[in-house]
Formats: sequence, structure tokens, C-alpha cells
Amino acid sequence: MNSEFYIDAVLRQAKPRLSTLLKLMFSEAQVFGQQTQWLGSVIALLEPLGFQERTVRTALFRLAEHKVIKIERHGRRSLCMLTPQAAASIQSARQRLNIPAGRGFAEDWTMLVNSGGISATSYAGARKQLLDLDYCVLAPNVLARPASYTRGVQAGEDHGLALFEVSGAQLAAAVRQPLFGKMDWDLETPAAMYAQFKQRFEPLRQMLGKRGAFSDVQAYMLRLLVSHGYQHCRRADPLLPQELLPRDWMAMEAYQTYVALYAGCATQARRHILKITEAPALEQPAGISSTPVRRHVARRTSVYMSA
Repeated sequence: MNSEFYIDAVLRQAKPRLSTLLKLMFSEAQVFGQQTQWLGSVIALLEPLGFQERTVRTALFRLAEHKVIKIERHGRRSLCMLTPQAAASIQSARQRLNIPAGRGFAEDWTMLVNSGGISATSYAGARKQLLDLDYCVLAPNVLARPASYTRGVQAGEDHGLALFEVSGAQLAAAVRQPLFGKMDWDLETPAAMYAQFKQRFEPLRQMLGKRGAFSDVQAYMLRLLVSHGYQHCRRADPLLPQELLPRDWMAMEAYQTYVALYAGCATQARRHILKITEAPALEQPAGISSTPVRRHVARRTSVYMSA
């Protein structure tokens, strides 16, 4: 079985959302120096993943309405880019994703405690934001993450939570105290997701380094798909210290597979993205059929989009 078989299988099984892939694709292009893209290039870059032109246009409009994508009209053409806020958020998420999943009581931790000074609604909102920043819930009113995570929200006082900088030994001792509060963590769901991730991507990892294993477009697709898959796993992971996890926890294996494929496909993926996005402005981008098609022009509020 070749790379095409496995990549097609990932697409069929994972069924990634177009809006998520669009954000990942724009972020990938920015990594390779392409801050903006013509609409035709966006359509061409999503076509190998099975998305049609009209579907891409609709998804772009929705992201523009939510201030994720900015669309500028240049004559009869449209230039697309991530908004500064969205670009910063995606970059920060990527940086956290690149931190190894292994955590332990051997390192220092930042601990945030809800001592009852805020309402349940406010705490629920703060907790959601902090979970997005890779804090873990150690007890019903206690969130923590390694102190080495320097980006994102650090000041617990911004949320009305008490902030403590503690050593791993102190945190380990606190967790063992009955008054700390007990949690029933869902470990079955992320464990199954990590196993599924490895099953899907490990065969592709084994092909790395083999001459002609991936075409440029396949390497580009694989960078998006492995990012999407690993990100999906990490969001389900409670991100607990390894001392609280089963011995056969697969987070680190999944991380190694993700890093190997993401880094190993970089050169070819860059070549494909630049081939599409650096096409001359008046030429049809590669990947779009040269046969005449019925042009679809969509209108939403003040946004006008034409390839």
C-alpha cells in the first residue's frame, strides 16, 4: 500500500472540517512567508483535500464574518489573509502544540485556585479559556500547568483566581491531600484517540526518507492532516502529570509521530505552497482546471469575492 492509500484513508476517517483546515492552511502559508493569498490560490490549495470552489468560498465568508479572515478587494480579484488576532492565536496554539506532551512533578508549576471569589459563570468562562491554554484540572477548583509555558494567560488575578508558583514536589504533596479534592478524569477517550492517531499516521511515518514516497502536494496535505489529527488528540487530553497517568499512556508516541511527519514533510510542502501562491497574478493558479467553468460570485454585506 502506498502513501496515496493511507492519505485517502485519513481523509475518509478523520473528516476534517473545512474551517479548521482553512485556518491551518493560512497558518502554514505564513510559516513559509506567504502572509496573503489570492482567492484562486486558496481554492487551489484546498482542492486536493476534496473541497469544491463554492464550498471554500462559503467557508471563507463565514470566517470573515467571525473576524478570522480578512478579505480585500483588488479590482475584480480578492486577497485573503488571517486577521492579526487570529494569526497570533493560531501561532500561540502551534507553539504550545510543539511542546512535548510529557509533564511531571520534577518541574515547577503554575497553580490557579478558585477560592470562591468569583461566580460560577465567571469561573466556567475562565476555566474554558485556561484549558485552551493547556492548563489541566487537578481538582474541582484547581488548574495547573508547567511554569515553562510562558505564553498566554499567566496572571490568575485577571480571572479572579489565586495564583501560586509551586515546585513539583509541593504540587505532588498537595494532590495526595484529601482536602485537595478528587477528580474522575476521562482517560479512556483520549487514550482511544491517541491509539487511532498512531494507527492512521504511523504507516506514513515509516515511509519518511524513502525516495519518492510523497509528492509535493501529498507532503503539503500530510502536514495539514497530521496537525489536525494531533491537535484533536491534545484537546481531549487532560494533560495531567505523568505520575497520575497509566504506564502505557501514548501521548509521547503520538507527539513523536506528529513531529516526525510535520518536520519531515516541510521542504516539499513549502515547495507546493509557493508554487500555488506565487503564481503570476493574471495566471490561473495551478490545481484549477483550465476548462471554462461557470463563475460563482458570492455577496455578503460589504465583502465581494471573485477569483
